[in-house]
Amino acid sequence: MFNFKSESGWSLELELECFVIYKQLESAGFPHGLQTELCEKLASRCKLDSGTLKAKVGNFKSELGHTEPTNSSKATKYLAEHYGSMSLKESEALLAGYKLAAKANA
Repeated sequence: MFNFKSESGWSLELELECFVIYKQLESAGFPHGLQTELCEKLASRCKLDSGTLKAKVGNFKSELGHTEPTNSSKATKYLAEHYGSMSLKESEALLAGYKLAAKANA
């Protein structure tokens, strides 16, 4: 469905991780500094740096109407369009389900 270049470090799982970060920010009222903190935690577990992850979370903010339009990926646009109305708990369940399915199919 989505074409992630292997050398880019991106995957659907990381897109979902960034979506969950967006939902955490949304549910907390977008407090100053939380996006950086959450993206740094995620960066410590993946190949991407926190600045790249912050930009992706920013793309979700844009797609969901909180900031000006950006150059979002097809995956980001799809997730925002189809799952943007989910609650934080629902988005966490979506990520957990994806991880379980990926593990079962590995």
